[in-house]
Amino acid sequence: MQGPFFVPKIRELDRVLKNTEPGESPTFETKKINTNTAKTLIMQITIIGTGLIGCSLGMALKKQGHHITGADSNPDNLEKALFRGGIDEAKELTEALKDAQLVVLCVPVNAVKELIVPILDAMPDNAVLMDMGSTKEEICAVANAHPRRADFVAVHPMAGVEHSGPLAAHVDLFLHARVIVCDAQKSATNALNTVLGILQELKMKVIFMDARQHDRQLALVSHLPQFIAYALSAMEDFGDPSNKDWVELGGGGLQSSIRLGKSDAGMWIPIFQQNKENVLKYIDRYMHKLQEMKYLLETRDELQMLELIRSSNKNYEKLNYRNNKPEAVVPDKETTRLFYS
Repeated sequence: MQGPFFVPKIRELDRVLKNTEPGESPTFETKKINTNTAKTLIMQITIIGTGLIGCSLGMALKKQGHHITGADSNPDNLEKALFRGGIDEAKELTEALKDAQLVVLCVPVNAVKELIVPILDAMPDNAVLMDMGSTKEEICAVANAHPRRADFVAVHPMAGVEHSGPLAAHVDLFLHARVIVCDAQKSATNALNTVLGILQELKMKVIFMDARQHDRQLALVSHLPQFIAYALSAMEDFGDPSNKDWVELGGGGLQSSIRLGKSDAGMWIPIFQQNKENVLKYIDRYMHKLQEMKYLLETRDELQMLELIRSSNKNYEKLNYRNNKPEAVVPDKETTRLFYS
């Protein structure tokens, strides 16, 4: 690893998280560890789940010199991950854990909950487990009950595209993206430092939150937009054969609104279920705002509509959204042809 490595002081982080009000982002001091003269620690890393996230992660970490073993219940994913260069070898789960120094769960959040206990039981004594799930409260609750809780680090990378599978993987998927580390004070210092070192190699921007705060905030900024995209894309009007010309008429506005509607249901349904209460709360708020706009349109209240839209414009500016991730990766015909040839 090159350059300075910023690691949170565990006691300071614990104090700040305990005193952070709900909805606030915790701030904390850091201590600087100079790694300019240190050699990169080459690790044996096992990635469980070799779809878009797992394969992209493997591609990026292989560039850093790590040896990547893949395990997946879907043999087709393993074959494609090998083809894309996301893993060095494929093994059954039990064999993949034997020599692992770092184990990364890149599977749907319901599978993360099921796998945490058996993996913590089976992995080597010096190994670290991290997950990449989009929910955290239920996952961390399972980990908290395990004797090896300190060897687990809860991580959520704010990276991804609407396409799925290893053929859509991108080596720079995580580059400069934000990543949330949850309940860091419950992880051992060496485990946390191992994971933070990996995140630095990926050049990600680290944010610390507690698990409950994470799920509350992600319900608004990630899970609700996904839910809305599914609902909009599922409108019967778009599937009506008599409206086939709409495909040609739909411009950038429609495409940007329904882009997430292509996302894998197998990944998102468990996310909605695990974060159900928070997601339902924001769905209610969103529906209330839709009803408000509908009423203003019905009553031709242009002045209030103008104020509402101006408020929307201001909120967009406050979000200051920057797309730090690479363009959405569509498995191109050449990649697909090469794999299936």
